[in-house]
Amino acid sequence: MKQYQRRSLIAVVSGIVVFAVCASTLLYFAAQKLGRQLARDSNYIVKHIDAAVNERSKILSHLNSLSADSCNSDNLIEMRRALFDAQYVIDIGFFKNDELVCTTGAGKLAKTIPDNPPDYIRADSNDNKPVRVRYEPQLYLLLFSDRAMEVIIVRQGNYNLIIDSRAFNDKVIVSTQWEVLYKNSDNIFHLGGVEGTYKQVKTNAFLAYESVIKCSNHNPGYCTAVQLPWSQFFANNQFLLIISLILISLAGVSSGLLIDYSLAARRSTVTRVRKGLKKGSFYWTYQPIICLHTGNVVGCEALARFEDKYGVLLPDQFIPIIRKTNLTWRFTQAMIEKVLCELTTVEALPRHFKVSINIFPCDVETGNIALLKDIPALTDSRFIICLEITEDEYLDSTVAHTHFKNLVEAGFNLSIDDFGTGYSNLKNLQNLSFHQLKIDRTFVQDITTQGLKASMIPNIMALVRKFNYTCVAEGIETNEQEAILKQAGVHYGQGWKYAKPMALREFKAYLKLQMV
Repeated sequence: MKQYQRRSLIAVVSGIVVFAVCASTLLYFAAQKLGRQLARDSNYIVKHIDAAVNERSKILSHLNSLSADSCNSDNLIEMRRALFDAQYVIDIGFFKNDELVCTTGAGKLAKTIPDNPPDYIRADSNDNKPVRVRYEPQLYLLLFSDRAMEVIIVRQGNYNLIIDSRAFNDKVIVSTQWEVLYKNSDNIFHLGGVEGTYKQVKTNAFLAYESVIKCSNHNPGYCTAVQLPWSQFFANNQFLLIISLILISLAGVSSGLLIDYSLAARRSTVTRVRKGLKKGSFYWTYQPIICLHTGNVVGCEALARFEDKYGVLLPDQFIPIIRKTNLTWRFTQAMIEKVLCELTTVEALPRHFKVSINIFPCDVETGNIALLKDIPALTDSRFIICLEITEDEYLDSTVAHTHFKNLVEAGFNLSIDDFGTGYSNLKNLQNLSFHQLKIDRTFVQDITTQGLKASMIPNIMALVRKFNYTCVAEGIETNEQEAILKQAGVHYGQGWKYAKPMALREFKAYLKLQMV
């Protein structure tokens, strides 16, 4: 349960991480898109600033070059001609002695109007005459006296231009807040848009990526500050945002499920067994085989065990998988290599000490078992290698006969393991070259209760004597069981009464005590 909870937690955390990474990526690309939009808007506004300044310079330079000293018809015609071609200018006025004398819209005025002081004065690079600029949030033109207009008034020499700031306010501009301004070393002068935007942007009153300041490269001092709130940006792209969030959520859930599946697969018994053969998760324990009549240790059986970082697997769990995944021969090879390597180092083991190794019947059928006689570590061992053939698979005696005969000739002993629980029959006992028969622990455990299986032991021993086998009884746990088996003629015993399966170090210590 803890492993499942841990796996689920990892999957959930992985899904959250993927969601966070995807959301961060989405936010990054959204920021890039927002930045591009602000750049487009600011470039658009600066482009119009430059165009307006160039138009102003062209018109005023031309009119001042006429050197007109009165508002006569020729002067008005030139003024109206210049206005006709203008994009930003909506009216042109003529001054004499700082008094407005005439305009293109109203013509010659009945009463002159004194000029107001400018907000700032800047030099014109193309003309010696200074440029005087004033921002008027509400100006009533003489021709449209009932409508206030937000304008910029630019005067140079004897002429001024009325520039409508709404010329910048095009539908192309997506940003919700922008300001056009002129700045020098001391002051900032508002010329259009939302006043105060520049100061807010400069003081970082907005979030990252949602504002920008851009100044003209051609007309120093003229700048624009543009701001587009994240909320408005997301509102403008809400459909794309919803689709992206759905996809991100699906990515997070899918990755979590994928991680969960991957962890489950990694921790599945099949995967653990496969990897265990490669990474050495299998190890072998040794259970002594005792002579029932002398009490001496005459051999041991090598029993496989499994443990990896996910925990322990019991033989009942990993043996069926080894069969189903066709790993039996690889498993047998790993077992032989490890068992012989470990037991060879035990000096206390005498020559002809019997080492029992379990063999899968399927490896007999495929002929893999014939390769055992070609392994020098087995044939040259000082031990008697006893191959125990388990009964839980059908064994074709015709196929097995030749292999068993060759193995016996090579010095191996053969044993029927767990006799009476599987596919053994009299034909196999008679035709195959077995040396030993092992009585399954279920028969031994049934002895004291005088059950059906216990009643079969005398018949089993009759077969043992008939075929001149030796007999080993597994699962002996009590003195009573030992006494009954000894009386029945069983030669050897194996079970917890003598010792549990032990790792090599414990097995060495056990042998040392037995020799004292």
